[in-house]
Amino acid sequence: MDLVENEDHKELQPEPRNNILKKNSANGKVSFGGKTVRYDLYVKDTIVNFTGKDRKAIAVNGKLQAPTLYFTEGDTAEIYLHNMLKENTGFHWHGVILPNEFDGVPYLTTKPVKPGETHLYRFKVSQNGTYWYHSHESLQEQIGMNGILVFRKREGNPQIKYTREIPVLLGEWTNDNPKQIARRLHMANTDWYAIKKMRYRVMGKLLSPEISEQSC
Repeated sequence: MDLVENEDHKELQPEPRNNILKKNSANGKVSFGGKTVRYDLYVKDTIVNFTGKDRKAIAVNGKLQAPTLYFTEGDTAEIYLHNMLKENTGFHWHGVILPNEFDGVPYLTTKPVKPGETHLYRFKVSQNGTYWYHSHESLQEQIGMNGILVFRKREGNPQIKYTREIPVLLGEWTNDNPKQIARRLHMANTDWYAIKKMRYRVMGKLLSPEISEQSC
């Protein structure tokens, strides 16, 4: 596994396809893009070092986090997921209205993408706004499999004027195994991480070593 590349924040360019445009009968403007926009996403194991220790992560097209994908309302999205992992994977398109079979939740709406397989997610973009996409398989989204979706308004709709758009997806990193984190968070009658940080609540009051010493 190779070290992940540095993020450069450049927009991933989709494969160009022929446009199929329709005109709005009311104003004669092109208002429904109708073009097909294709992206290819290659998912692969990688190594990162954010804390002085090498840890396993998952890179999409050589990056953490996954590339930002751009579409215009009315486009047809064709997103090819190439699974180069040694385990099942898949992408869920969070908050997106689409056919159930392309929703991307393995064993529920979509079959998991097995190692070596390529899976096509194809759906019509019927909304605008900023969303995100992520894996729903084995907590893979915790180690890199998540990215931004940008659905721009169709031409002819009111547009907000701005100099530059920079989508931001906030995240954090821990060297702990995601499955171990989930197990600790679901432990009954305890807050493992609060105890680890020595910050916990007693009778509804937040206690810490500093507060405890002052109250003695």
